[in-house]
Amino acid sequence: MKQFAVIILLSLAACGRESSPDGRSQLRDENIQNEIGILKDQNEALSDSIKFISEKLKQLKESRN
Repeated sequence: MKQFAVIILLSLAACGRESSPDGRSQLRDENIQNEIGILKDQNEALSDSIKFISEKLKQLKESRN
């Protein structure tokens, strides 16, 4: 009976997402989606900074004329 319980416990432990190729690919895809989200946020922040700098440069050029 103890052997049966050990077998059941081991089989349950091996049923995680990391144990199957499909589960690993799902985890990889989730990580990629998270990274894409982070990159989109960074891209938006950089775009805002570039717009701000461009506006300031434009104002400086206009004030010199």
